[in-house]
Amino acid sequence: MSPTDPVGKTTPVPFTITLFIPSSNMIHSDQVLDQINTLDGKGVLFGTSFGLSEYNGTWSTRHINRDNISEGLMDEYITSIEFDYEGDLWIGYSGGIQIYNGIFYQTLRDQQLFKDPRIQDLQRWHDDMWVATGNAGLHRFRNGAWTWFQPMTKNGPEFYEVREMVMDTHSDSLLLATADNGLWIVKSPDDPVVFEQIAPKRGTYGQMTHVKRDPMGGVYFFNDTTVVHYSPDAGFVPVLTARDLTFADIEINDLSVDRYGTIYIATDDAIFIWKNDQVYRRLSRFEGIGTSEVVRTVTVDSQNRVWFSTAGHVGYYHEEPDGQSPILVETTVPEITPDLPVFTPTPPPVETPAVITDEDAGSRTGGLAPVLDPIIHAIQAILAKLGIVV
Repeated sequence: MSPTDPVGKTTPVPFTITLFIPSSNMIHSDQVLDQINTLDGKGVLFGTSFGLSEYNGTWSTRHINRDNISEGLMDEYITSIEFDYEGDLWIGYSGGIQIYNGIFYQTLRDQQLFKDPRIQDLQRWHDDMWVATGNAGLHRFRNGAWTWFQPMTKNGPEFYEVREMVMDTHSDSLLLATADNGLWIVKSPDDPVVFEQIAPKRGTYGQMTHVKRDPMGGVYFFNDTTVVHYSPDAGFVPVLTARDLTFADIEINDLSVDRYGTIYIATDDAIFIWKNDQVYRRLSRFEGIGTSEVVRTVTVDSQNRVWFSTAGHVGYYHEEPDGQSPILVETTVPEITPDLPVFTPTPPPVETPAVITDEDAGSRTGGLAPVLDPIIHAIQAILAKLGIVV
């Protein structure tokens, strides 16, 4: 429980923000497309626009191996990542999938298999892997066999493109946000698979375009102005709008929820932390999120670090309940070897005797006599009247 004051308001907890600037010895891109925990829970994997990066206290990044595709990525631009029940890593691209077993990469990019090879999202469901592909609906991989749920067919889904999908582990259901026909739920992975629409496109909640898991049960659907909670038992419950965060005209870009129910909201005007039905904290450039207020993504990891990405930075926010300082910002920057100038010996100066004209010979100011001497004479005259002889 968060500490509260006598009137019930949450007392702010000290925190740290750690920033990383994309470089060769850190994460290689600030465009994060997906993020998951490593299997041991100690690290984080980032699917980015320039490779697969991992952080476990230090950074490493995998790229294309042009000499042997089975030993590297098939593309630098990664759209989705997910571990299957055997611990193999599935990596989605705009042109197929790779499955990494820790040694080799198996590549799947047959259009006859995926119908549309653009991988939108990957989601493990028990021993199955569900794959959202472009405008070809959903595929399921089970026991070595693929099943395509063809859109607009008998018993098939009434949508073409799934934007995002997540598991509600409490109800053991798959929730879908589509691009063309509202929100859907699949309550069982077994055949015959039934697709149930829970919000039509033109309905009150059908305009939600994203979905994120709530660790406490249910999911959060949202778009750029509104956040709602959904569970099969309670249905839709409004949570907040952008106006509840600030009076400024902002858009919601992403959100993530921690194990205590706190919501972290990425907007184009900082990160807002929503706790106890109110804004608990706002994280902007002043608090140390980088040079841009526009926050693209936000994701809570297994260690309750809140990762975020902005233009030019990737970092994480972490509360320190035992900390003494109300704000402590750690900024980690890449180790850059400075370009040292090449030393060139400077030749000794050539001493040229000054040329003094006859009219300057008796002057204290040399060649500046025409300008300075009248001023000096005037000052001397004033001092003489005061009885001061120079």
